[in-house]
Amino acid sequence: MKREISKELEAKLKKNMTRLVIVVAIVVALVSVDVLLVSKLHVGPFLAIRTKVYDDGGTKEYYGLGYKVIKYHQEKGRRDIQVGFWNLSYSGSPTAISTLDLALELRNYPKKNYEKFYNQFLKVTGAIQKIDKKKKEITLRYSDEDGAYHLDVVCQMIDEDLDFDEYQKSEVVSILGTFTHFDNQEKIMNVTLENGFISSSE
Repeated sequence: MKREISKELEAKLKKNMTRLVIVVAIVVALVSVDVLLVSKLHVGPFLAIRTKVYDDGGTKEYYGLGYKVIKYHQEKGRRDIQVGFWNLSYSGSPTAISTLDLALELRNYPKKNYEKFYNQFLKVTGAIQKIDKKKKEITLRYSDEDGAYHLDVVCQMIDEDLDFDEYQKSEVVSILGTFTHFDNQEKIMNVTLENGFISSSE
């Protein structure tokens, strides 16, 4: 009789454990998909709750099961999305760097510094090499004195009020944007900044 009860109990425990494992697996899968959709496709989050809207132009903060999303929408500043754990904090201030310093860091330690700058909000200062009004791009360039290497920072501008005619080649400007791409060729390094705004303060 005791054996029959213990077998029944064991069968129930196994059944319940199986159900629990399935539920946990489904939740983990749903959370993973939500995080991927936000970080890669910039849609959602669908499974997180909005907890705060900042008075900076409309930045929104969301909490999900074990993760946090900040969708930046500063009036003239950060416009990217950050995904992390619950301790992820709001950071609307850019890291300021010149095209010279960025070129040196990426040339000397490309992999390490690509990882350091990737998805970071930067304020890059340098001389304009090219203005493409059709593509809404401004390219800043640094060339070393010997001409051994160059750094092109292609800034994809999002500022709807920007008048490209106000700027000209060789003019030094500071552009706010998110570092999204780095291509290290033999003599030319290319960096892409997305969601760009020209900084009004030097």
